[in-house]
Amino acid sequence: MIKLKGCPKCKGDIVLDSDTHGWYEQCLQCGYLHERPDVGREVYRMPEKERELVPVG
Repeated sequence: MIKLKGCPKCKGDIVLDSDTHGWYEQCLQCGYLHERPDVGREVYRMPEKERELVPVG
């Protein structure tokens, strides 16, 4: 997901991404980085029977 002109530092474009440490927002122009621990919690609150399992390979 991209937020146009969402950077609080330079008003550049922000992209939402994740890595092994969790979710973060990063500015494409200046490199501003902000951790987003609140993103992804909805999946953990969802009952397991409603989660869709995707086969790998």
